[in-house]
Amino acid sequence: ADKVIVKPIVPNEVTAGPSAKTPKPSTFARSFTIAALQQYTNSFSQENLLGGGMLGSVYRAELPDGKLLAVKKLEKRVASQQKDDEFIELVENIDRIQHVNVVRLMGYCAEHGQKLLIYEYCSNGSLQDALHSDDEFKKLLSWNTRIRMALGAARALESGVISYIIQMLEHDEELCYEIESG
Repeated sequence: ADKVIVKPIVPNEVTAGPSAKTPKPSTFARSFTIAALQQYTNSFSQENLLGGGMLGSVYRAELPDGKLLAVKKLEKRVASQQKDDEFIELVENIDRIQHVNVVRLMGYCAEHGQKLLIYEYCSNGSLQDALHSDDEFKKLLSWNTRIRMALGAARALESGVISYIIQMLEHDEELCYEIESG
């Protein structure tokens, strides 16, 4: 049976300093500055755009050491609806979630009215990409592989990770909708 670990794990390295004027959360997710994220994403260029959704766009970021991250830049309308302390609480709660079927939060940024979440980079793309893209990768997925993927997602749901996230975000209907319909 899968276990959900809700105790944060200390990251191995620190690659960016804390953001100015942002409350420091009691989390092990690192604080990044907008300037650093602009550098790592080539100013959020189209060539680094991985995708987008209701809440914002996701960009590929490359750190100076070559490590890749995925940066979710929340849309201004979404970011403006959430106070900084609410965003930090969200970061703390997401950071506590550790599950093999949930992408790990690596950091955050809350500067100049912008809010960004930084996740580990998935080189094979998202589950959505794997199942619904029109490329060769999708065509290579056997039914056994698809069933294993579905079982992995079901284990994350069964473990309560998704319901925990929904409870954590229940005050924000749009965030809940994206997770539920995701």
